[in-house]
Amino acid sequence: MNTKEVLMRIKFVARYRTYLLVVLTAMILINCSDDDEPDSMQIPDSATTKALALISGTVTETQLETEDGVAAWKVDITAAQGAEVEIYCRQSDNTLLRIDGEQGPFDYNINPGNGLIDFNQAKTIAAGQTGENLESWQLRTEDKYSNQWVYTMEHASVKVFINAVDGTVLDVES
Repeated sequence: MNTKEVLMRIKFVARYRTYLLVVLTAMILINCSDDDEPDSMQIPDSATTKALALISGTVTETQLETEDGVAAWKVDITAAQGAEVEIYCRQSDNTLLRIDGEQGPFDYNINPGNGLIDFNQAKTIAAGQTGENLESWQLRTEDKYSNQWVYTMEHASVKVFINAVDGTVLDVES
């Protein structure tokens, strides 16, 4: 092999290596792009917006979960007072599925809309039944009550179940 052939092979390898480097870089950039992420894994702004419209605060976590067999966005919010609330919205259309008041203080109000009583009304009704401080609460449809929207207000020794449409006490469990 003469010098000219050696130089030609070196140029060929250099070009090939540069070409390979460019192609690999492009592939990495394309695979890391947010645009290629499936829609089911992107957190829609509308779920976060809906949650923040129900209670103002800071979104601390958002994740896709399954709620009663339905894909749902869970948006965790810490309110200005330090209370922690979880809002579940159906992934396909952001319909409200559930709200959990995990930690107080419970000195905020949430109006879920759709003809349901607000959280403060439910809290007042439950306090009239127990006389105890609220420890946690939940709003969701309940199989036990023919899939009605129900507030479950948990106190130290008592759970109060309240019809979220008309505010009637459905049950008190000790």
